[in-house]
Amino acid sequence: MPMILDIHSHKPAPYPEGVVSLLNPGEPLIDGQAYSIGLHPWDTADGISEEAWNALEQQAADPRVVAIGECGVDLTKGAPLFRQLLVFKRHIELSERLGKPLVIHCVKAADIVLGLKRDLQPSQPWAIHGFRGKPQLGRQLTDKGIFLSFGEKFNGQSLNEIPPQYILAETDDSILNITQVIEALSAAANRDLTELIAANTAAFLPKTPYAQV
Repeated sequence: MPMILDIHSHKPAPYPEGVVSLLNPGEPLIDGQAYSIGLHPWDTADGISEEAWNALEQQAADPRVVAIGECGVDLTKGAPLFRQLLVFKRHIELSERLGKPLVIHCVKAADIVLGLKRDLQPSQPWAIHGFRGKPQLGRQLTDKGIFLSFGEKFNGQSLNEIPPQYILAETDDSILNITQVIEALSAAANRDLTELIAANTAAFLPKTPYAQV
């Protein structure tokens, strides 16, 4: 089975080299495909029904679902902060209960994510997807053990200044494939990052049979 290099993608399954992100609980799952599932903070504006949450919890327990998310906090869009926080905390609790890592959507809310990481002391790995922030912010996050996933648009200085063991890659909704994304990251780093990203992905998804180096 191909090793996973893409920890967050909206490409259609089958997509063996990536984790396909589901935003609609109840979608059928394909055997051999790795998925993540979560409720995006943009979708919390009208609240989340218990029926929707129960459907998410049920599907999240499926072994083909290897991560929880994307979920998180976006201070530019979505529900009021208090509601986003309630939903995000439920995802964190689910991640801990199922023993699956967390893929986080974070926009202008790094201090909130860092505060929750400090207060809740989760045992599961966390990753900020689509990180484009400056090096100082990147180091603040990685200092707390949070992975950073880089996509088509990224800050090359941040890529080069964070500890390499926290670098992940993704396609998200890009038309590029993961090989092209990693080629761009490698060019910015002036070295081939493929093996590093494969190893980091396996570390982020330690219980996932699909993530093997």
